[in-house]
Amino acid sequence: MVIKTLQSSRGRILNHLKKVIKGRDFSYKTFGTDIEDYLIDEIIQILKEKHLIKNSSDFHRAENKNEFPDLKIILSNILAIEVKSGNHSRKKGNKWVMCKNSNNDMGTLNSWQAKIKKFGGQNIYYVFVEYDFNTKKEILDVKIAPFYEFLALNRDGLLRYREKDGNLRPKDFSKVPIIKTFDQFQSLFKKTEIYRSIRIIKKHLKNIPKKEVKKIFNNLKI
Repeated sequence: MVIKTLQSSRGRILNHLKKVIKGRDFSYKTFGTDIEDYLIDEIIQILKEKHLIKNSSDFHRAENKNEFPDLKIILSNILAIEVKSGNHSRKKGNKWVMCKNSNNDMGTLNSWQAKIKKFGGQNIYYVFVEYDFNTKKEILDVKIAPFYEFLALNRDGLLRYREKDGNLRPKDFSKVPIIKTFDQFQSLFKKTEIYRSIRIIKKHLKNIPKKEVKKIFNNLKI
């Protein structure tokens, strides 16, 4: 009921954010984090008006940027709501250029299992604010959906991630969700973990002498 209420209130949330940016001077560099409090304030207000939350014990706001999620709704189940945002423009030198996606950090492969164990894969949602900040400032859209609907796939049809830390990457703004169910995400997740592990092993094996490689494989034999 909470998510359905928020999804049906998208127009209200969008209009609220548009009013917020008119009255304040936001920087394109920090807008993604600066807008979060205004967005969460409005979400809480909507849920209070609909009597879905009644007092402060029914929700919890993250106390810092490292805490997940940004907002917990504590009812019969704990609902995790995380705010993400992306600019349709980026600065290239002295010029603004359009971009397909904002390349957000969507959570590392190592962190997702703990999040799912704690909240359940069906109870984690993203509120994704799309905006266009360049020479002008405009809020374009607010999308509310399960976290996996915002994820991208790589060329091998697995979850796209950043090589150095396994941080999952977002789909392009204009693309419809590629991952449509949690079961589909789980299947892709397991395959992606194996895929990444193999790539890491191959990368490091290049730096290890052949004699040491043989020792490693001999030790791995069961």
